[in-house]
Amino acid sequence: MNITELPEGIRESKYLTEETLKQVATCERLPTEKELFEMRPVPEVIHILENYGHDFTLFEKEMHELAKDEIEQHNEWFALKLLMVVEYTRESLV
Repeated sequence: MNITELPEGIRESKYLTEETLKQVATCERLPTEKELFEMRPVPEVIHILENYGHDFTLFEKEMHELAKDEIEQHNEWFALKLLMVVEYTRESLV
């Protein structure tokens, strides 16, 4: 995948660098809706939703920071799913 194929909200993240975006773009494809739904029981996601789910800006920041940590640990696919959860949430607010 190419960086330009990532959703705008990910490409323009205040929390991710060009280098971390390049790492995420090494994933072959974007996750499916079903794969994103499977993220619901992940403890870190539950924690972020419980503590920051009421404020999209804080939710986005925390999810992007978590994704950045995962990228640093070479968990690019997991990081991409975290980032896409934010994008689906953004779309649901429009």
